[in-house]
Amino acid sequence: MTNISIKTKPTGRSPENKYFFGEQAKFLDLARPKFNKIGVEADFNDFYDRLLIQTNYLEPLNFETVGTNFTLHTNDERHKQFVWNMFKVTAEDQIGDWTIYHNTSIDMEPLIHIHLDRKIMLIAGTTFLGEIKKGVFGIVSFELPKFGILPMHCGAFTYRGTTNLMFGLSGTGKTTLSSDPEYKLISDDEVAWTNMGIRMIETGCYAKSEGLSAVTHPTIFQAVEQARDRQTLVEENPGEANARLSYPISCVANAYHKRGNFDHAQNIFFLTMDAEGVFPAISRISGNAVRRFFETGYTSTMPGTEAGVTEIKRTLSPCYGSPFMPRAVSEYSDLLMRNIEQHESNVFLVNTGINPETGERFPLEFTRNTIKKAILTEYPLKDTSEKVLQTLEQVIEGV
Repeated sequence: MTNISIKTKPTGRSPENKYFFGEQAKFLDLARPKFNKIGVEADFNDFYDRLLIQTNYLEPLNFETVGTNFTLHTNDERHKQFVWNMFKVTAEDQIGDWTIYHNTSIDMEPLIHIHLDRKIMLIAGTTFLGEIKKGVFGIVSFELPKFGILPMHCGAFTYRGTTNLMFGLSGTGKTTLSSDPEYKLISDDEVAWTNMGIRMIETGCYAKSEGLSAVTHPTIFQAVEQARDRQTLVEENPGEANARLSYPISCVANAYHKRGNFDHAQNIFFLTMDAEGVFPAISRISGNAVRRFFETGYTSTMPGTEAGVTEIKRTLSPCYGSPFMPRAVSEYSDLLMRNIEQHESNVFLVNTGINPETGERFPLEFTRNTIKKAILTEYPLKDTSEKVLQTLEQVIEGV
C-alpha cells in the first residue's frame, strides 16, 4: 500500500440519486422520499448490465460488518484501499452475501441502485469515497433490525469502566468529544447494539480534516500521522470543503484495534448545537423525551459555520442519520427504547451550542468536563424530561 490523495467529483454524497428495488422495498420509510425512492426493475437491470460489461475491474475484495458480508468489484485502486482502511477484510474465498459493483470510469451523473432482494448495490458516476461507506451502512441499517439489532450512527467509547454512546450531527462536536485522549475509542461513527452488547460496524475512521491540528484534535492528528508513516493514509479533497482523511482504527493509539462485544451502553449522550440558547448545558432525560429527540435528531447551524449560512438554521435528521436509516423511524426508536429499558441506560441531552446565561458558545473544555462528570455521576441531575420535551416542540415547530 501507499498513501493516496484523491480529488473527487462530486465532493459529497448524492442521496437524491439513490434508488431501492425489490419486494423488500415495501419496508422502506416512504415518509422520507428524499432518501427512500423506489425505482423500476427495468432501470436496475439496464444499469446492472452496463456495469457488468465493464472489463476494467480489479481483483474483488471481500469484507465483513456486523451480520453482513460484502464483495466489492471496483475499477479504482484508491477506492479499494479506502475500503481496506474502513472494514475488516476477509479471505478471498469468503464471498459476501451482498455484492457491490462500483465503477468510476463511466461518464454519467452519480447513480446508486440498491436491490434489496438480489442483494446487489451499483455505484457509478461518482468518485466520492463516502458513497461506498454510507451505502454499506444503509444496507446494514436495513438488514440488522430484522434480527432485533439496532444499527447506530454514533460514536462509542469506554471511560472508567463504562461504555458510552454519543449521537450528534455535523457541527455538534461529536468527533472531537468522542476522541478525547482519556477515552478508549470503539468507533467514531457507526456501531450496532446487539443482545451481546455494543459492536463496531467499521474498523476504520473517516474524519474531516478542516481545522485539524495537534492542539484541536490531538488523537485524530496523531492517528493521521501514524497512518502516513504506515503508508495507509487516504486523503480526500485536501484543502477543499468536506476534505476528509481515511485510516485504519489501528492507527488510533487509544482505540480498540480488534472487533468484539463491548458492554451494553451505560450512558447515552445526544448532542445538540443549540444556536438559540434554550437548552441548559446538560439535562437528564427519559421516556418520551428520549424517543422524541432520537426521532427528530434536532440541532442547528450558526451563521459562519458553513459556506452560505447567514442565519440560524434548524436541522432535523431522524435517528441522527436519516439518509442511512431506510426503515421506518419508529423501528429504530423502538429498538433503542427497548435496549435502554433492559439495560437501565442513562440518557443525557448535551447542548454544545449557546449558553442561555451568557449568550456565548459553551467552551469545548467545559463540555468535555460536563460529560465526564455525568459518566462518573459526580453531581446529581434531576430528570427534566417534561421541560426539555416542551422546549424541543417549541423549537422545531415549523421546521
